[in-house]
Parts: sequence; C-alpha cells; structure tokens
Amino acid sequence: MEAAAAWAVSTPLRSRAQREAAAAHATQLLPSLRERGVRQVAITFVNHAGSALAKAVPLRRLPLVASDGVGFSPVADAFGPTGLVDPLQSLACPDGDLRLVPAMESLRLLDGPAGWAWVAGERYECDGAPYAADQRLFARRWQDNLAAQDLQVQAGFEIDWMVAPPEAAAGAWSAAVAGGPYGADRLVAGLDYLNALAEALDAAGLDWLQLHPEYGDGQFELSLAPAPPLAAADQLVVARLLIQRVTQRFGWLCSFSPVVTADRVGNGGHLHLSVCRGGLPLLSGGQGVAGLSDAGEALLAGLLHELPALLPLACALEISYQRLIPSRWAAPFQVWGVENREAALRLIPAGLLEGEPAHLELKVADLSANPYLLVGAVLAVIDTALRQPRPLPPPVVGDPEHAAAGGGQAPLLPQSLEQAGAAFAASALQQQAMGKPLHRTVLEARQAEVRRAAGLVEAERIASTRLCPSP
Repeated sequence: MEAAAAWAVSTPLRSRAQREAAAAHATQLLPSLRERGVRQVAITFVNHAGSALAKAVPLRRLPLVASDGVGFSPVADAFGPTGLVDPLQSLACPDGDLRLVPAMESLRLLDGPAGWAWVAGERYECDGAPYAADQRLFARRWQDNLAAQDLQVQAGFEIDWMVAPPEAAAGAWSAAVAGGPYGADRLVAGLDYLNALAEALDAAGLDWLQLHPEYGDGQFELSLAPAPPLAAADQLVVARLLIQRVTQRFGWLCSFSPVVTADRVGNGGHLHLSVCRGGLPLLSGGQGVAGLSDAGEALLAGLLHELPALLPLACALEISYQRLIPSRWAAPFQVWGVENREAALRLIPAGLLEGEPAHLELKVADLSANPYLLVGAVLAVIDTALRQPRPLPPPVVGDPEHAAAGGGQAPLLPQSLEQAGAAFAASALQQQAMGKPLHRTVLEARQAEVRRAAGLVEAERIASTRLCPSP
C-alpha cells in the first residue's frame, strides 16, 4: 500500500521560543486560577492500557512546568490495566526519562472546593524532541494533518458506567441505585447523584448533551458534546475523573468496565464522528443511501475495511470481547447500517434540528480504550479512505445475525483480543500512521493483556478489572 504524504509529517522539536511562550501563557493564567481557588494542578496522560496516570504540581510552579514539563519514566506504557508490568515488553526497563508537558489549552477545573485543576499532558524527550510513542501527540498530528487538507472532524464520546455500594468491592456486584432500564424511577432515585455530577461537569466547562439511566442495573450514560477530536479525547478523560470523584463522594463504587458481571450487559464507550470538507458535510447531501456523498461512502468503506485492526484500540481488554456478542446491541458484526444498533458502524442521518449533522457511531468501542490512540487511528483511516476510495457494500437491515445476503450470518469482527491484535499487527495503514515505536509498543501491550488474562478463569478476569482504575 502506498503511504499517504501526511504520514511523513511529524511534530517538531520544542524550541526555546515555544517553551518561553508556554511559560508566559501559564503566568497569565495564574491570577484567574487563584481567584477560582485553584492551588494544585494535575497533569495526566493515558497509557497504552487505557489508564490515566498523573503527576500534580503546585499552582505557583505551573509556568516552569509549562516550559520544561515534569519527569515520567517510559515504563509507564508497560503498565497493564491492573498496574502490573509484563517483563516481556520492550518498555519494561528502568532506563530513560521523559518530560510530561501540559497542553495548556486543555486546562479545566477538576474540583474547585478542593483547589484542583486538570490539564492533559504530552510527552517529549529530554532534548525537546517529541516522544515517538506519545498517544496525544499522535492524535494531535493526525488532527493537524486532516485540517491541512481542509477536512474538519467533530467527535464525541458516550460514557457508560455502573454504580454499586462499597461492599461490592469484596463480594457480589449489586446496584447502588434501583430502577428499571432507562427508567424514570432510577432517575428519581439517583437525582441527587446526577445533579451533583451535572454541577461538576458544568463547573469544569464540559459541554454535554444527555445524562440518563441506561439499560443495565445501576447503569448511567453521559453523552459529551461534539468537539475537535483531540478536545473530545480530553473531555472523555476529565469526565471520567469527575464521575469517579462524584461517585466517591456518595460513598459508592463505579465501574467503567466492559463486563461488570458475566450475566449482564456491559459498559460501552461509543465514539461519534462527523466529517466536513470545506465546511460541506460528507455524510449527507449526496445521492447515496441516506444521503451519503461519494466521499462519505468512501469514508464508511475505509472504516469498515479497517475495523478489525481498529478493534484492539477500541477494545483493549480481553474481557472486552465478552461484551461483543450478538443480540445485545454491542455490534460485533463487521457491517454498517442506517440507525442499526447491531452494526459496528451506525450511520445517523442529519436530524430535523437545524445544524444537526449526519454522523457515524463506532459502536464497538468501550472505555478500556485509550481515547487518543483511538481517535488518532480513526483519523488516519479517514485520510486513507478518502485518498484511496473503495466500494461500500449495502447497509444491513435488521439483525445482522440473520440479515446477510442469502440468509446467512454477517461477518463477525475478531472474537478475542489475540485475533484483533493479529489484525492490528498486520495493518500496513496503522504501522505507517503510528510509526514503528508507537505501533510496536501498543501491540506489545495488547499481547501482555492476552498473557495476563490467559492465566485467569472467567470470573477472575472480570473481577480483576471491574474497578480498574479504582475510584
């Protein structure tokens, strides 16, 4: 496959002028942050296993840290979902150091009364060169690449989670809030909790669309408003932290795990996308199915083709694949459909409300994903799909398990992390889009998770990541 020219674009060395400008910008922010009661700033990045890791600094040091960053060992990307390190990974060594540099445009209030703010971090080598395996820099690079082609992408995540009483940590999982699926009774029972969460989201300046009970016992869903992909990934990270914080205040546990108990539906983390070129939407206004333009059809076809290789980025745990089973609206089929919730790619046509664009939903994603890796990889696929269009198969109507041509079952996506990892390893597109260091170390992380899970029975696998990260 011929490499796209955009793959040659790289993040430049941080110059002294850039460092000084970052410090000056942080200095300008100090008075307003102090007025809001901020005394500490948490800088986070999300490692290959999807865990948000943090270092905190006092507010007075923020200008220096904006310039020079704080130290963080590369071994952090060898941490598995439970925090343990698989020694077979190339990053599982004590050598080296990186600088975690705050991306000041992402700064948000985390907990005002407690005096905490949050900011996303990006990692650089000590000489100022971009760290080749940094996930947020990868997503930033691909967002910039598409913008240079006059392509505008908006993204937004859904967050599912379940709440349980504290005794569930040591025993059987149970719901902290009673009520039926999507039930108004659960809304009323959890009204104080949801009100506290809404206030925390608003205080952080996070724009959200919906907050409501979901299908599972004690399950809720938050839909974040569309934003540029990098900002959408940032929003997911800080929203999860806020959910954990509010849940903790109520004395409960929360689980974002794709499988909380073997007999119940799990938690998803669906990704929504809309794409425009020169301000004109690609997913509507055309002559194709549901108004797809030719470019929109190419975009869907490219994503559909690359879905197996995207899967280990969207579903990073072995138990993620226990959620991807037919007839649970978890979308385990490599098909697309118009408003079909069993298709891995769901096209939502333009709405009746003015300005509501047509968009895609990647339904297979769950919250084990590193959102920066996922959006960066999806943007790379969009680039290739538009450069090298392929034909789009017809949409599936009805249950894909029975709706394929000839009455057979539609093609299933990989049914295990090992199978998905093999597709990712073989993807020339992802190899070139990520570069060797990032692609290799992400693959090593997925292989480490396969080895970790192989030594556990089903109940142990579920329990081992039910509360990771722990609230």
